[in-house]
Amino acid sequence: MIMQATMKIKKLAIWLAAMLAVAVLSPLDAAAGGTSFSFQLTGPNTAMASSGQFSGDTIRMTGAGTFDRVAATVDADGSFKIIRPDGTVVERGTWKATAFTSFTSFGGPHPGFQGGVLVITVTLTPVSGAPLSGQSMVVNCLVNAPSGFTGDEGMTVGDFTTSTGGTTLFHN
Repeated sequence: MIMQATMKIKKLAIWLAAMLAVAVLSPLDAAAGGTSFSFQLTGPNTAMASSGQFSGDTIRMTGAGTFDRVAATVDADGSFKIIRPDGTVVERGTWKATAFTSFTSFGGPHPGFQGGVLVITVTLTPVSGAPLSGQSMVVNCLVNAPSGFTGDEGMTVGDFTTSTGGTTLFHN
C-alpha cells in the first residue's frame, strides 16, 4: 500500500514538473515563433539603380514599421533621397507601405533580434512630381541567415535593385 502511494506521488510530481515546464516555456516559444514583427532601417540604407529612369543614381532611405505575417498586414513609412553619382540630390520625399507580400524568418539568437527577408509594396511620394506607387521593397537582415543565402544586408526598392549599404533588424 505504501509503495502504491509513493508511486502515485512520484507520478504526480513528474506530471506537475512537466506542466510547470510547459507553462514556463510556452511564452518563450510563442515569442520566438510569433506572427507580429517590427523592423527598422538602421541609419540610412542605400541602393543603386542599374536601369530605368534612375540608372546610376542611389536612393538613401530611412524608416521603420510593423507587420504581421499571418494577417498579411504592414504599417511602415520613412523618408528617401535620390542622389546622382556626382552627389546632387535630385529628389527627396517620403515612402509608405501599401501592401504586405511575404516574410521569411531566419530566426535569431533571441526573439528581440531576428533575421529574414521582408517583401512589401510601397509608394514613394516625392516633394515634386507624381507618386511612384506599386514599388516592390525588399528588406534583408542577415542575422542567422542560412548558409548559401545570397542577399545583401539592407534594402532594395523599385529600380534600385543593388543594395549598397545600411543595416536592418527585425524584432519579434
